[in-house]
Amino acid sequence: MNHQSYQEIRYGYQSMKQTYEYILNNKEWIFASFLDRNDIVFLGCGASYWASVSGAAIMQKKLGKKITLLKAADVVMSEDSFKYLYDSPLFIVPSRSGQSKETLLAIQILKKAYPDNRVLSITMFESNPLMKISDLPLYLPWSEEESVCSTRSFNNIYFTMLLMAMILKGEDLDEFERYFAMAESVVHRLDEEAKGIVEAMENPQIVTLGAGVQYGAVIAGAYILVEMAQWLTSFYQTLEFRHGPIVTAKKGSWIFISSLNLHNHDLEDGLIKEIIAQGAQVVLFGRSANAADVFNVRIPEFSDELRGSLFTTFMQFIAYHFSLKRGLNPDQPGELNRYITY
Repeated sequence: MNHQSYQEIRYGYQSMKQTYEYILNNKEWIFASFLDRNDIVFLGCGASYWASVSGAAIMQKKLGKKITLLKAADVVMSEDSFKYLYDSPLFIVPSRSGQSKETLLAIQILKKAYPDNRVLSITMFESNPLMKISDLPLYLPWSEEESVCSTRSFNNIYFTMLLMAMILKGEDLDEFERYFAMAESVVHRLDEEAKGIVEAMENPQIVTLGAGVQYGAVIAGAYILVEMAQWLTSFYQTLEFRHGPIVTAKKGSWIFISSLNLHNHDLEDGLIKEIIAQGAQVVLFGRSANAADVFNVRIPEFSDELRGSLFTTFMQFIAYHFSLKRGLNPDQPGELNRYITY
């Protein structure tokens, strides 16, 4: 596979290992950034926002503290709606380029509205403007892609948020050491599974489903198909799919479900049976379903948070192979730009 995007997906775990070591080396600065902050607010746009959907959910779960999530475009387009809301806020601002127009405008608006603010940014591009206005700029240059779509950069932003939450909670990080020890075989298997599934697809309607801390990763899994494969893809919270959208499930539909570590999967299993009864194909990620005609994508026993990152990697492989099947260039989809500055 000679495409740069394939290399960035396939060996993205190597950059995550670098991020792991970098965050551990900067954990004292991370603790200091959260010190005396009464409100924690995530701000982003594009893929960085979808990473923040999961990042905010993870941090809220780990810290037992209400976390706020903002779209930069909402702040820019409705400035007055975001005044008088926060007390001594910490703004966590991920941005691959650190140059996205609405992110920079939004943080300027928020810094003016909240003089007692602190900004923690996560970026990849060298000497970017977001770094220069941040109190703690976390800089991950090894995560930057040469291709257009956000693949390993998304996974590293997601991973950074997860690591920060676990460090702040004081949790054991052994799971990551275990993952890195087997990452090569795990990612290789995801690639092979994705390739086989794409070979079976013919003009598919594609939907991704997920919940909880994985939801942002599930949305990103849909978006990468939209961007890299230029294929309109939908996403829903798993059980919300039952409330209306399931009517669209039919022969030719492919429903990708990222399954949480639940004690009881009865509701999810019921949904799967209903989808299959309507003629659609189910791809179940993370466990095996007790139903025929399901593509089960099994992975080692990991936390829901880490499984979310692996689901995104799996969908990146789906997007890559589907892009090739459609005769497209996955490194440069159409006229898509790496970031928006206008």
